[in-house]
Amino acid sequence: INHHGLLKMGMNAQVQNEVIKEPIFIVSPPRTATTILHRTMSLDRTRFRSFDFSDMNVPLPNLVARWDEEGRKQKGEEGEQFLRSYEFVYPGIVKSIGSMHSLTPSEAEEDLTWLDHGLGHGYRTLFKLYPEYRSKKKGNNDGSWGNVESKKVVEYRYAWLSMIMKIYQRVDIDQWEERSVQDDVPSSEHPTIGLPWIMKDPNHAPHLNELLAEFPDAKFIFIHRNPADIIASLAKLYIVCISMDFLPGSRGSSAKEIGEEAVLRMNYYTKGMIEFTGDHNNKLSSPYSLHGNSTSRIDLSFEEVVRDIPGSIIEIYQQFYPEQDGPSDAAMESIKDYLKREKKEKQISQRRSLGDFHLTKNDVAFADYTDLFLS
Repeated sequence: INHHGLLKMGMNAQVQNEVIKEPIFIVSPPRTATTILHRTMSLDRTRFRSFDFSDMNVPLPNLVARWDEEGRKQKGEEGEQFLRSYEFVYPGIVKSIGSMHSLTPSEAEEDLTWLDHGLGHGYRTLFKLYPEYRSKKKGNNDGSWGNVESKKVVEYRYAWLSMIMKIYQRVDIDQWEERSVQDDVPSSEHPTIGLPWIMKDPNHAPHLNELLAEFPDAKFIFIHRNPADIIASLAKLYIVCISMDFLPGSRGSSAKEIGEEAVLRMNYYTKGMIEFTGDHNNKLSSPYSLHGNSTSRIDLSFEEVVRDIPGSIIEIYQQFYPEQDGPSDAAMESIKDYLKREKKEKQISQRRSLGDFHLTKNDVAFADYTDLFLS
């Protein structure tokens, strides 16, 4: 239903004439503070458009304009109902996933969920199956999730995502005009006109060239963290996400197999970032090369981001928009209030070690990545 409805809307000529201008994509692997950066930057509604959890999980029948704060709250209530249904089927799952990645209907969420509607099935379902698949000596050993991450499907994914963004840009226009007629007030430019999108998904990292082909003026935010400090957390995330679909002791579900899967997947992420950076380092004056003061790419360390998120956001604004002001006082107040609530509400997570997944430091060296980005 969502696939058909969204596709029908996307075929509208006015939607197709929309232009996506300079979207920002946070493109680093999981467990690198991408979620907290995305959610805080998205709070600056005078500078960015973003998608909330509810927009992507229950988009139809009514899409909500990005400027419509009351409508977004109501859509958030639909998202709450979605989570209650999810919890009914899998008791405890929301809290379990929330120990690694909070599911909050009214907050910005990674754009991967839009692909579920594009494909007609859950993209994440595949990573639940892949450890078992690999244990049977099937599939690729490059860390990808098979055909769903083939070049053609990735290109389709970004064409679909572009269509969704254009649909919402048109919704912003149409609903503003409808509101002006209903309220009998002069029509004026809607509040989000010309605002870029702020998007995030770790699964962009292996496909940066395809992402750039669809959005040629995109801006990329990279956050770098030593993979050795990520792998155990990533493996635990996999366990949290697949536990409700696996029988204990089934193939692909052991700690050792999950650890191997996390290493393969991290290699897939880092290889994509290394190859993309190498390609652009070799291009004369490319705005996507490393270590340039570019308005199209910024590289931050995980440590500096988690130490000072507001400061990192200011740094991003300064580099991407050198001729514009930084975040407004109101935006910074919203960001700081959010961080206070997040710190207070953060669930205590039981840490895991490499040894829990039968891994050693040698297994997670990732020398090519650390030499390029962390040396």
